[in-house]
Amino acid sequence: MMPLLLLLALSSGAGSSTPSSVAGPTWEKVFDGTAADGWVSSVHAAGRDTWFAGGKWGVVWAGKGGLQRHETGGTGVLGLLAEAPDSVFALGQDELILHFDGKTWTEEHRGPKPRRSGRGADLLHSAYRDATPEAPLVAFGPWLVLVRQQDGRWTLPPEKERKRLSLRGDLGPEIKRPPKCDAAGWRWIGKNKGAFFCHDRRVFIFDSGAVTAKGVMPRQCETTIDSLVFARGEIYTSCASGTLWKTDGPNWQRVTPPKGVKEIPSLSVTDDCIFVAGGRAVWRSCAH
Repeated sequence: MMPLLLLLALSSGAGSSTPSSVAGPTWEKVFDGTAADGWVSSVHAAGRDTWFAGGKWGVVWAGKGGLQRHETGGTGVLGLLAEAPDSVFALGQDELILHFDGKTWTEEHRGPKPRRSGRGADLLHSAYRDATPEAPLVAFGPWLVLVRQQDGRWTLPPEKERKRLSLRGDLGPEIKRPPKCDAAGWRWIGKNKGAFFCHDRRVFIFDSGAVTAKGVMPRQCETTIDSLVFARGEIYTSCASGTLWKTDGPNWQRVTPPKGVKEIPSLSVTDDCIFVAGGRAVWRSCAH
């Protein structure tokens, strides 16, 4: 995903230069696409046996009916947002927005032809919703911002509002940062909730005004964070060279990824399972 889920031993809040790993998980491949499918770009799991994945072909999801696909005619899916089991959004190329209602996928929006001019001007990869109950869902990409209306239509806001919403998508809400924390990045992890980073690699969770320190991220994540999720009070993230990490309080631990996976563009955590997208496949590792 474009821009769109660990190990330093810490002592007294300061990072150690000596990494260590947790016990290696056992991985099983739950989806294996074809060469024509291309790479899996995104994955979201709602349960051990209920998950979604997106890619060049569209979306695939696993549930009571087994594995099912929804083709998008070559318009690739770049990101997934799940607000509830019966409300999942897929975002992608050509301003593509799909919505899953628990049973079927509906195409809510696709961009005009010809495409908008400018690199990345027709791409959507992420979405967020602010804290207020009436706040609309905002989908965004490198330039484009679309806002969902109450009737399900998606509209492009006026230029001044587009810039504001785009900046909020990339940098998050205005918050009081800890001392000496020069802003280095933000990732949405829920409504009015996200992870933010400092240039000295410190990481914090922001949750409706409360800020919680989560230690110092490893150097592999300093320039590249491919995916980040927050589950069970901990951060799970994939970084440069296909490395996979998990926090344990303020400590970061390295998790062994599936063998042969060199890049993890997306990951998801649910129940006692970790799901990762790697190459044309989706892998799952469960504690029990």
